[in-house]
Amino acid sequence: MPDVDSNLNWHNSCIMKNSIWLIWLSSEISKVKKECSQGGSVVNALLATGLYKIRALTRNPNFDKAKALKAKGVDEVVKCDLSNKEDIKNALSGADIAWIVTNYWDPLIIGVNPGEEERQGKLIADAAKEVGFNWLIYSSLPDSTTESDGKYPAIIHLSGKNRVEQYIRSLGIPNTTFRMMQFMIDVESDTGPIVAKIIEERPAKWNGKKVPVAAESVGLKHLADVLTKVTGKTHKIRTLNDDDIKEFSFIDTDELKQMHKWFIDYGLFGKDNELKDISIAKKLHPKIKSFEQYAIETYPKA
Repeated sequence: MPDVDSNLNWHNSCIMKNSIWLIWLSSEISKVKKECSQGGSVVNALLATGLYKIRALTRNPNFDKAKALKAKGVDEVVKCDLSNKEDIKNALSGADIAWIVTNYWDPLIIGVNPGEEERQGKLIADAAKEVGFNWLIYSSLPDSTTESDGKYPAIIHLSGKNRVEQYIRSLGIPNTTFRMMQFMIDVESDTGPIVAKIIEERPAKWNGKKVPVAAESVGLKHLADVLTKVTGKTHKIRTLNDDDIKEFSFIDTDELKQMHKWFIDYGLFGKDNELKDISIAKKLHPKIKSFEQYAIETYPKA
């Protein structure tokens, strides 16, 4: 675990108004990608505390959602290309903490240059090391290739993020890893309060730690039963084989088929024992929503 500078006054640099908090948003602020929802949730939670100055990064500051952040009270909305190291170093300048979430589903990456997300993550780590950055909180995923002994090599959006996580640690940068798998929590409402609490408790507690983010551990039958109860419409589980999946072009790829098989074999958090205690998220955010609470708020009654 990297050491945290004992001379650094974390109360002043993380809690006081004169600190700068750095939030990475997905590069195009997509309406549908949960990577953006994570970043937006963190921004909202930190704004609600009134304790931080916030710098939000995006590839397009003129995008409507970027302008909306400024209107909410974000101190700076800065143009930053995560593929450009100098942009990243400039963005880190004067900041104390970075929340990092990269976007594999960016149309400039998926299907075009799938290794670019990993390269971006490592550029961020290199830039942080060069400027002597204080604390990175990184949204990561498991290494499905290594943990499956090579059985599932095509799940690039999992393994690539994990290689960045390992790289950050190898550089000795103070870090905390945030693990969200299937988005079975209310990402927009529940992500931010968890991150804000981690920040409040400071790296003395969370440096080098991995935080599994889940409200509960339930099976598919439970989900179907809850949806039936909430909507008034019968929901049933259907098991799909590779031929069945051809009906659904959006998941009929080697990467996503391997991902779902990985979930069956290893669970959402993989084989890492440090990620087995999912009660951590509820301790950080006691109001985190169960699936039933989320369903009641999301799905209309028949």
